[in-house]
Amino acid sequence: MKTKTLFYYSIFLFGILFTFGSCQKENSSSVISDTDLSLAKDDALTENIFDDIMASVDKAVMATDDLLFNAGLKSAVISESCPLVTVDHPDTDFWPKVITIDYGEGCEGFYGKTRSGKIKITLTARYRVEGSTKTVELINYKINNLKVEGTKVISNDGRNENGNLTFTVELTEGKVITEDEKEITREFTRVREWAEGERTPNHWDDVYFITGSASGTNIKGISYTRTITSPLVKAASCVFIQSGTVVREVDGRPTSTLDYGDGECDNEATLTIGNRTKTILLKHKR
Repeated sequence: MKTKTLFYYSIFLFGILFTFGSCQKENSSSVISDTDLSLAKDDALTENIFDDIMASVDKAVMATDDLLFNAGLKSAVISESCPLVTVDHPDTDFWPKVITIDYGEGCEGFYGKTRSGKIKITLTARYRVEGSTKTVELINYKINNLKVEGTKVISNDGRNENGNLTFTVELTEGKVITEDEKEITREFTRVREWAEGERTPNHWDDVYFITGSASGTNIKGISYTRTITSPLVKAASCVFIQSGTVVREVDGRPTSTLDYGDGECDNEATLTIGNRTKTILLKHKR
């Protein structure tokens, strides 16, 4: 009798321990930690910084497009204020032409961001011409005291089935360096579809759909990948991405999904890990 009682007691105790262990494991895996929140915010900030550079490039190229069409143009100063924007025609052929956006020691521009250094853009043809490329180089470039490095090549792929111009964008050796010398690295290949605003001279009504994937190391030096699973919507008039989802995988951390929302221009996004979801506030300064 004692043996049978001891047997049932052992099963009961084992069940309690198993249940407790399972619940503990489930709760641990479903909690969104401060580390995961911080990494997600830094990831979104890095995305915002490279999008900001693209916005500066688009703005400068479109502002100078009429001058670039003048194949005999040798050089011109587009803006003498900060930033100083110049166009150079470095050889006797019609192309390439070089646009330089020079922020000097620093000035505050759109979205209230302070930029310094230079962005150099080399074009092989007008930006609407299929097959044309833009090569973007950063020279001692900083935004809000974050140093940014990397080279972007933007290729015009022509029109897609929607009749919209599409561009393949490749970033190599991308890097964001904080004031305390911490680094976030990033490389990506993505496609930008010019969904709205192509047929107007107003840059601020442009809207792009963005797809693709990226990889690199986060601020803790840990490798990550990020895949856009629903196209990101980026409007020139909004400092933040307005909608779209990104799945992010970090070595040693649970997989997370960042949802930028339903199209409103705001600084909110939702981070989902396991069965837990939390609203985070995006930032354009660190």
